[in-house]
Amino acid sequence: MTTIPHTQISQTQTWRPYAVLLLLFLFQTLNFFDKLVFGLSAVPMMKELAISPQQFGLIGSSFFLLFSISGVLVGLFVIGRVPVKWILVALAAIWSLTQIPIYFTSSITVLVACRILLGLGEGPGLPTALHACHNWFAADKRSVPSAIVLQGISVGLLAGGPLLTYIIVTYGWRTGFLFCGLIGLVWIVAWLMIGGEGPHATPHVEKGPQSDQSPVPAAKLWLDPTVIGVILMSTMSYWIVGMSATWLPPFLQQGLGYSQTQTGSIISAVYVFQSPLLLLGSWIAQRMLQKGVSKRVTLGSASGYALLISGLALAASCYVSGPLQLACIAIAFAAPSLTTIYGPITLGAIAPAVQRGRLIVVIYSANAASALVSNALTGTIVQAAGPDHVSAGYANAMLFTAAILILGAISAFALIFPDRTIERFRRISHLPDQMQRS
Repeated sequence: MTTIPHTQISQTQTWRPYAVLLLLFLFQTLNFFDKLVFGLSAVPMMKELAISPQQFGLIGSSFFLLFSISGVLVGLFVIGRVPVKWILVALAAIWSLTQIPIYFTSSITVLVACRILLGLGEGPGLPTALHACHNWFAADKRSVPSAIVLQGISVGLLAGGPLLTYIIVTYGWRTGFLFCGLIGLVWIVAWLMIGGEGPHATPHVEKGPQSDQSPVPAAKLWLDPTVIGVILMSTMSYWIVGMSATWLPPFLQQGLGYSQTQTGSIISAVYVFQSPLLLLGSWIAQRMLQKGVSKRVTLGSASGYALLISGLALAASCYVSGPLQLACIAIAFAAPSLTTIYGPITLGAIAPAVQRGRLIVVIYSANAASALVSNALTGTIVQAAGPDHVSAGYANAMLFTAAILILGAISAFALIFPDRTIERFRRISHLPDQMQRS
């Protein structure tokens, strides 16, 4: 892998890391445009192509067929071996080339194939973008740039709601897919001109300060109650995270009676609420850990409460109306994202350094498989209510999802005890006391 030494970065190129950061931010924004356009196109697409709710759910779930697999494989075997510049070009090209054909076809087979390939390309998107970001900033200056890349997700969902809704309402649902494909191609051109490996790229995996720690035997690691708790909690959390882009728009329109334009605004409001919630939640957790509050309370119980409140709010949204209903929807679809902060922090705290990366990457790529099931099952539940009781079908589906979230909360409360696990692993592998402070 070719790197750019510090001495080769002239004064005139001091802008380049920030230009790269902007492009990586936009990379994540476009990533979520591609996810959101399918859900926003749901109602007119189902009408024009005569797609039933059950079929729509299956098409939506097809996106996740290869999502987890590609994320795990690229994260473990490609990143660090192939220049990140070309990995991102390949991923963005897949996104564009799977969106554009939908504009020109009425074939459901083509639609399914494009969604499957889109999932293949989007699975590795976030870890690859973060890897590219780290190549341009020193280790002690990566936190803020990484957060900026992650904010591209919220901005993508926030801006995508009204923008894509306007395009779909004004020019037709197919044009929404064409727009996403074309702006992806524009991004590729900009990345080819500006992107690269950066001065901090290395051809090998850097050893962390705790790389001398002995690994925990695989069986004891993966069968530890805290690890199992994180797996269950994150899987049930991703149940609603994965279905939100597909089913939240039709739920608002067909289930609750909002117009398509109102739906776009409501979705934006959900993510306006989510962004500060994530920042506040991560800040509170960090402050609590610094003050010596146990990881059980800060991470385990916090994850459980996030899912419990989300489940209760989603169930309540089916029985209330007006502003209270919208508040419940915002809480239900935003709160589970807190577990994407607490879960990796928990795994990073308990696992030896030599096993942390693989544990986090595998679990948080594999848990996306739950979205495949949730999208398909939601369609089946809506379909089962019959064409004359669509709103009741959506209510049943959301109540089932609420039950899943509450089960995830119970898993977190019952199983996630990081402090106990740290002590157990310390005894097993004779790790130094420093691990307890990591």
